[in-house]
This record gives sequence, structure tokens and C-alpha cells, in this order.
Amino acid sequence: SFYYETIKSWERSDATVNKIRISPGLPVESFRKLVEEVAIVTLNNQNYEMFYRGQNIDYKDSQGAYYKDKTPRTIIYPTICRPDRKKDGTYKPFIRKSRIVERYDDLKRMIELTGQECYQLDELNLSLFQHYEVLPTPFIDITQSLRIAATFALRKSKTGYLYVFGLPFPNGSISHFFDQGIVLIKLQNVSPPRAFRPRYQEGYLVGKFPIRPTKEASDNLARRLVAKFHLKNNSTFWDEEFTPMPEELLFPKDDAFEHRLNELKRNFFKKHILK
Repeated sequence: SFYYETIKSWERSDATVNKIRISPGLPVESFRKLVEEVAIVTLNNQNYEMFYRGQNIDYKDSQGAYYKDKTPRTIIYPTICRPDRKKDGTYKPFIRKSRIVERYDDLKRMIELTGQECYQLDELNLSLFQHYEVLPTPFIDITQSLRIAATFALRKSKTGYLYVFGLPFPNGSISHFFDQGIVLIKLQNVSPPRAFRPRYQEGYLVGKFPIRPTKEASDNLARRLVAKFHLKNNSTFWDEEFTPMPEELLFPKDDAFEHRLNELKRNFFKKHILK
């Protein structure tokens, strides 16, 4: 594991996940430099498989009275555990347990609505719902493509954050790690042939296992951080050889499976509102 200090150097000893979460992230001004830094992280964490996630904002656990006297730390919760947004787009300070239970009930109804169109395993259905943003789920989108993660980190933004997670090595299309309380899904292996988005994005989903309608410390993927990078979308980050993933490939318009899920989503909300 590594963390970033004010002296702007990697510290290769006495590193902890907590220090990484507190840190502002190592500034990186080119994709080539990012590849080099991630290589160092990977070689020094050989007991884990590396996965990546890119975000415009480094969300911290600084909201609410409980965190008033604490140092803010990175948090990465699944959408089902995130508070509702205010009118200005920011998140409310907390989410009630009843709201989480309500969202899980919505997921159950959505699975029933899909019938035989998707899968018998809830994990696979929920992974597709999450990746296509059908409903909030207990899973988090990650990837093994550094280029995809960097593209999302800097998508429509001048700066962004790229996270590196150390997770168990996958042992199949869907991997359950009971001792670590993790389920890891390789979305490309379980998606229908006409589902282009998860293949172009080299998508994986990760979440706690077993799945239950609660918000726990194990839901916070930041607890698996081995590195955090602060990316700057300047003229030197991308070059002729290393370019960002085109928008039309991140979200392909000819994704037939997405169109079908959107139709099911409209039917779900129509039925839900009428009810």
C-alpha cells in the first residue's frame, strides 16, 4: 500500500488504508505517469488483484455532527446506501434505515417485473441494474481498465480522482468470498450479447455478501483502497497514443439491452406510481 505525503513522494513503509483515505491523492499530470505509478502499486500488492474506479469528486465522511471533530476520509458507498440529494444536487447528511429497506423492496419488485428476461441469481440481476443505472443497488462499478477509469475521472471535469482497490483474485464470472464478505462479478461474462456498455467499459461489480438491507462499514469500498490519485485534465494528460475513451463507446446508443432495461424501468415506475 502507498499514501501521499506533503513532501510529494511515495512512502513505501508504514502505509495504511486510513492514511490513503485522508490524503488528497498523489497529483498525476499524464496518463503515462499514471501507468508507471500504478505499476509500482501493483508490484507491491501482489496478494491482491487491482481494480480501478474514476470519479470527479473525492467524497468524504465529513457531513453530519458525528464527523465534526474528525479528519475527513474518502468514502465509496454503493448507490443504495447513499443519501437522497437536495435540490442543489448535493447529498443530504445521512440516509435513514427505512429508506434503504424501501430501496431493497424496489429492487425485489423490479426483479419480479423482469421475470425470465434476466437471471435467477439476484446478484446478476442487481449488477445489470447498477451498471445501467436502473435503480440504486448494493453494488459499485469498478473496472480493470486504467484508461476507462481515468476517462470517467476526467469526464466533463478539469480534475478527478482515480482509486486503486486491492481485491481477491476472481475465481469465476461471479466470485463469492465468504471469509471477506465480498461478491465480485465480471459483467462482461454474464451480460447478454447485445449488452455493449459493460464490454466496452470492461465492467466489474463489487459489493458485500451476503446481501442484506443495511448500511454497514463493509459497504464502504474505500476500506479496500491501496492508492488514490488526483488527476489534472490539462493539455499533457492525454496524448496521441493514449486518448480518453470516446463518449459514444462509454455509452453506445445501439445498446439493445439498455433500451429494453429502460422500457422495463418505465413500466416499473408507472406501476409503482399507480400502486
